[in-house]
Formats: sequence, structure tokens, C-alpha cells
Amino acid sequence: MNYFLIVLVIFTAAVLLREILKRKSLEKEYETLDKAYGQLLRENMDTNEKLEETIIEYNKQMDISKEIRTLHEKSRLLKHDMKNHILVITSYLNGGQYDEAKGYTSKILDNLNKMYTYIESGNSLLNYIINTKLQQAKENGIKVKAEIHNLSFEYIESIDFSALLSNLLDNAIEGSSTSKDKEVIVNILRKRGYDTILVKNSIDQSVLKNNPKLASSKQGEGHGYGLMQVKKIVEKYEGMIDIYEEQNYFCVNVVYPS
Repeated sequence: MNYFLIVLVIFTAAVLLREILKRKSLEKEYETLDKAYGQLLRENMDTNEKLEETIIEYNKQMDISKEIRTLHEKSRLLKHDMKNHILVITSYLNGGQYDEAKGYTSKILDNLNKMYTYIESGNSLLNYIINTKLQQAKENGIKVKAEIHNLSFEYIESIDFSALLSNLLDNAIEGSSTSKDKEVIVNILRKRGYDTILVKNSIDQSVLKNNPKLASSKQGEGHGYGLMQVKKIVEKYEGMIDIYEEQNYFCVNVVYPS
């Protein structure tokens, strides 16, 4: 009887040991599979993010191509129209109608001043953002002055660069729209070894005095909106940002070591 109990205990222990080992093996296998799954999930997320960036970049390139084709078409039409305009002016001059010729010429110049000149910087993303936003500004009666150098900004991811520049220009356009002069100035150039983005807009009264913390406004006061995101992007790429006012302009200057 004792021998039987001993055998039973040994058998039970063996079964339990086998189950324990089997369970540990399954746990180890589960951990391995869980790690593999986690790695695949992260890789899939990275792939989806890259795919999304590629789609965004592709759409922007398509928009750029469309914009350039539109510009070429406008140039072709302008060339054709100018021939007709010259014929009309010549007709006035030949007939001694100098006042009519002068008035007609003034109208042509007014129309030419309303036309937007396409900016080509050598950076397709920069071209797209600048030309889209500044065209929007001119359509809303806002004067635009721009000096754009051929800078790559290759150290900034395209999505971040787009958000940075778009927010700066949107703020400036919105801010200038409520001012008397309605003017936006954009300088993107290299200074003393630094890549700089300076965006200025006209103001009638101090923004920093009335809103020193630049709190955003749902009503759209033109400043503060988007600046928090701008500051995060500037810090992400170890740049510097300076916000100040001078000569009735609200200024945001972003600087990166090139």
C-alpha cells in the first residue's frame, strides 16, 4: 500500500512538473510572440506614418504642378492681351487722343499690379506654401513684400516645416487684415550662418501690450493662434524664436543654425 502511494505521489509530481514546465514554456513563447507583435505594430505605425507623409507630399507636388500650369496659362493670356492693349494705345496716340491713351494705360497698370508674381526659391515645399498664402493675401487686398533665398531646410521634416511656415503666414495675414496699411513682409534668407524666417505684419495698435501672453482667440484676433505649435517646432529642431514689435509691425523671427 505504501509502495502504491509512493508511486502515485511520484506520478502526480511528475505530471505537475510537466504541466509547470509546459506552462513556463508557453509563457516564454507568449512573451516572445508579444515582443514580436509589438515590434511589428511599431513598424506598421512607422510605415503608415511614412505613407501618410508620402501622400501629403505627393498631393502638394500635384498642387505645385497645377499652380505652375495655371501661371503659364496666365502668362500666355497676358502676352496675347498685351498685343491687343498696345494696338488700342497706338490707335489712341495716332488719333491724338492722348488723355484716352493715358487713361487706358493706367487701367492696364492697375490690373498688372493686382497680379501675383510666382516666387521660385528652389524648394518645392517652400514655393507651394509661400505662393499659396501670399496669393491669398493679395486676393484679400493685403500688400505683400517678400525676399526669399534658395534654402533647403532639409533638417526639418516636411510636415513640421509646413506647419511652421503656414501658421506664421496665416497669423500675419489675419493680423494685417484688421490694420489700416494691410501689409505682410516675408524674409526667408541666410544671415551670418543662420537660416532665418522673418514674418512681419502691419498693426494699428500694440498686440504685445494688449495681449502680452499672446493667448489665442476663437474670434481670430490674428496673433497667438498657432504660435504655440510654432514654438514647439522651433524647440524640436533646436532653433530660436523672437517675437517683438517695431515701427507698427508685429514681427516673428525664427532662426536655425544652418
